[in-house]
Amino acid sequence: MNENLNKKTEEIFDQVGHFGPYQLLIFILVGIIAFVPALVGFSFSFYGTVPNHRCRIPAYPNDTYEIQSDYHQELIDTFIPESKNSFKEKYDTCNLRVFNKTDKANSSLTKCSEWVYSKEYFESTLMSDWNIVCDSSPRRSLFSTFYFIGNFGVLLSGIMSDKYGRKFTAYSFVIANAAFNIAIAALVSIDFADNNLQQILFAILRLLTGISMNVYAVAVVIAVEIVGPSKRVIAANAIYYLYIVGEFVLLFFVYFITDYKIMLTSLSVLMTTIAMYYWIVPESPRWLLATKKKKEAYKVFNTIAKWNKKRPEDLTSMEELLKVHKVESEVNFVPEKQYTIWQTLKIFFSSKILMIRSMVIMINWLGNTFVYNGLSFSTSDLAGNPYVNFGLSAVAEMLGVLGCHFLLDRYGRKVPYTISMTLSGLALLAVMFVPTDLGIVVTGLALVGKLTISFAFNTIYIVTAESHPTVIRNSAVAISQTFSRIAAVLAPNIQLLGEIYWSPLPFIIYGGFSLLSAILFAIFVPETQNRKLPDTIQEFIHNQ
Repeated sequence: MNENLNKKTEEIFDQVGHFGPYQLLIFILVGIIAFVPALVGFSFSFYGTVPNHRCRIPAYPNDTYEIQSDYHQELIDTFIPESKNSFKEKYDTCNLRVFNKTDKANSSLTKCSEWVYSKEYFESTLMSDWNIVCDSSPRRSLFSTFYFIGNFGVLLSGIMSDKYGRKFTAYSFVIANAAFNIAIAALVSIDFADNNLQQILFAILRLLTGISMNVYAVAVVIAVEIVGPSKRVIAANAIYYLYIVGEFVLLFFVYFITDYKIMLTSLSVLMTTIAMYYWIVPESPRWLLATKKKKEAYKVFNTIAKWNKKRPEDLTSMEELLKVHKVESEVNFVPEKQYTIWQTLKIFFSSKILMIRSMVIMINWLGNTFVYNGLSFSTSDLAGNPYVNFGLSAVAEMLGVLGCHFLLDRYGRKVPYTISMTLSGLALLAVMFVPTDLGIVVTGLALVGKLTISFAFNTIYIVTAESHPTVIRNSAVAISQTFSRIAAVLAPNIQLLGEIYWSPLPFIIYGGFSLLSAILFAIFVPETQNRKLPDTIQEFIHNQ
């Protein structure tokens, strides 16, 4: 029966409907779960950003970043050097000119210990409150690094969702994330005598929120497994659309709630309300079948059929496979073995072809994550209005996903993916030729890179999911995501290299990795369009 499970499941979808009102409802509800990584991840781009700043002018007690008068401008021109290594900052952010008392024509640079911050876009941020700038700027990268280290928790979510179910895992992580974000909001609202201790606790909570935000892959798998094979791309895209809606929801919060402490509390309340419709969302029927929970699977399929207005007499395959009053010996149903992560990895590398293919897929996950995170989490570091930049970045991401919707079923996965990764690489490499006084051009190239990498990132999820059987599908995606977290951890530190050495350097690294990924994918990864979604390990091995 295991060998026919996939065929029977597809027959059931043919009869109950590949896509209908019930699946649409589930997409929306599961997609709202996908708000969580958008809200948690990108909120730090605002409350954790460093506004434009410069050193405080000595012996000028009411100094502000904004120009107060001609005399104030004259003092700034005298004491503050211009920036020569930033697309964003007008002034040197760490040094003051010091003049020789006997020879005022000569000056030298010295590091400052006090700063003033621009109020143009932010009244204050956590980084400006803590003065995380100049020599302490690596701490900001460290806060992001801790968060992305926590993203390795995707491995835990994969194991849990394959063992305990997609639904239980998703909502457990949502509740945990809301609790940790409430703790962060409380922490940053308290005045600590020891600022270093406060920052250590903040880093630990960033790690925990990073672990508990790993619900996106689970949401995608739920969506893919509740529809028929002809609608898998729509299923994956539906979650991505709502993930991007989550970015616009965040933009609404950060724009209208200017106090970042209240904003963090409001986001935590929103995430708590998401968990309240736990009972409406069903478990994945494919997972229920693969784990021998046929009564529960029957109920899900029956609900789909009713919403899709199917007649009971037309549901012969469902009744044949799932008829609840039959004894186990009659149905001859044996649950598929549950595979550990290490067993899954062993399957990946069971032959030379599979080994090369698995390595290339994981390298492409690495490249996608590297570029996506590097561009997505640094919009506030680009020239221009950070709210507009973030909004345009979200629009670019939406266009990339829409491109998937219209192109992947028509032209397959391989060619569109390779083209998008190539264009992303070329756009980012072009930054090295842009003068520092044309920061808006860099912003435009970054948005082109964001559009194309969004297309590619959505596609690599689909390719990975379509290449693995039900019993290890979430683990397979989780392993690839886990490997890609290496790039997520490195990305904040790559941004730091741009601040210290040369501002185009991060874009060059991202662009080069994107081109390398495109070349390897084009050579070694086969087309996955219109392939039957395997349920068993035997089908998986046989189809390679």
